[in-house]
Amino acid sequence: MVLVSLLAAIALAVQSVAALAIPPLEAPAVRREWTSLSLAARKDYINAVLCLNNKPSIIQAGQIPGAINRRDDFTAVHINQTFGVHLDAVFLGWHRNFLYLYETALRDECGYTGYQPYWDWTKSVNNISAYPLFDGSEYSISGNGLYDPSTGDYNLGPYHFAHGTGGGCITSGPFTQLELHLGPIPISALFDQTLPSNWTLRNNHCLRRDFNVPVAQRFSNGTAISYLLDAPNIGEFQSRMSGVGNAPPGPHTAGHLQIGMDMFDVFSSPNDPAFFFHHSNVDRMWTIWQARDPLTRQFALNGTTVNYDPAGAPIADLYTEENWGVLGRPKPMLELMSNRMFDFNFVYEDMQG
Repeated sequence: MVLVSLLAAIALAVQSVAALAIPPLEAPAVRREWTSLSLAARKDYINAVLCLNNKPSIIQAGQIPGAINRRDDFTAVHINQTFGVHLDAVFLGWHRNFLYLYETALRDECGYTGYQPYWDWTKSVNNISAYPLFDGSEYSISGNGLYDPSTGDYNLGPYHFAHGTGGGCITSGPFTQLELHLGPIPISALFDQTLPSNWTLRNNHCLRRDFNVPVAQRFSNGTAISYLLDAPNIGEFQSRMSGVGNAPPGPHTAGHLQIGMDMFDVFSSPNDPAFFFHHSNVDRMWTIWQARDPLTRQFALNGTTVNYDPAGAPIADLYTEENWGVLGRPKPMLELMSNRMFDFNFVYEDMQG
């Protein structure tokens, strides 16, 4: 048994080194920042999202009654997997493939010819509503929500944040008519590690946002990004990305918080199209960090397969298998560690060459 494990480890090491040395032969897809796209390209992306919203769910009838369309499928899978794919060792890899599956659906099912754009958080820190992704124009993914003074504040451990300038339904842009069908789910469920018994049921509601510039200015600025990318190891990188325990929110958490409302729902946040731009940039950060020292970082993992890495939880390794339900096939973590291996062959526009 020991010999078999040793041989398997050697084979994995050889495969990993070879993969680093020999990138895919095809030219990689290029994921671009939203403001780098032409107005026509932005419109093409928006239309593909609306197309996906009009396609029926592929989840077995009756299994999740609230999953009406294909966008709901992504929200349903994320809800169902939340307890195992956040604040742990598999967070980055699981979301890398989740993003890839969404990008693939836009392309294969809705004829989109581009790739998933990303949101560079540093471009919007001083005025989220003026940033072209969120300015509410026909070339945006819609803007802020209607101001609702009854919107509660946000509490994250010892950190307290006043709510932003919205809180209600979005009022401008191409997604004002989106009807959401799953969620919201209270954040208390994350700590209880139990989903509400009715989470699968249909719950029609609008897309809500609550832009929060003070959060963006404090946690998404250039200094915060430099601090993230200067992390010496994967454990520290993961901690700085999200913030754990009494640590301040990292850029990942801050991105959800500064958009607020549906985007801040840790379970059903894929309801907001902003989720995929945000996580494209999360993945970009990971890709940049890995590229700075690929021999020690490309396949680095640290932690378990359970939120908050509790004692006794299974330790994640490259053989740990993750799944995405109806969205795609199960994959071991090994297949999720590089943007240029296995199913993946993409780069970000500022990493070409």
